[in-house]
Amino acid sequence: MLSMTTKKRHTTQKAIADQVGIRPDFLSHIVRGRKPCPRELAPKLEAVTGIERTVWMWPEPDELRQKVHDFIYSKPE
Repeated sequence: MLSMTTKKRHTTQKAIADQVGIRPDFLSHIVRGRKPCPRELAPKLEAVTGIERTVWMWPEPDELRQKVHDFIYSKPE
């Protein structure tokens, strides 16, 4: 459960989408499992988020959404 004191990495799905050159709504569809991640996009998303390209392309139910959430809300290094 998230609390008001959770520190963000100072990123959002919109920022991730901007970094890889796609629209935020398209990234949202990928994260929610509504659209598959294109093969050529997976390495870019991996480079930006550190989430393995195989997870982007073939996620288990809710796995990708949780990993993106963890990336956004993890403490900055």
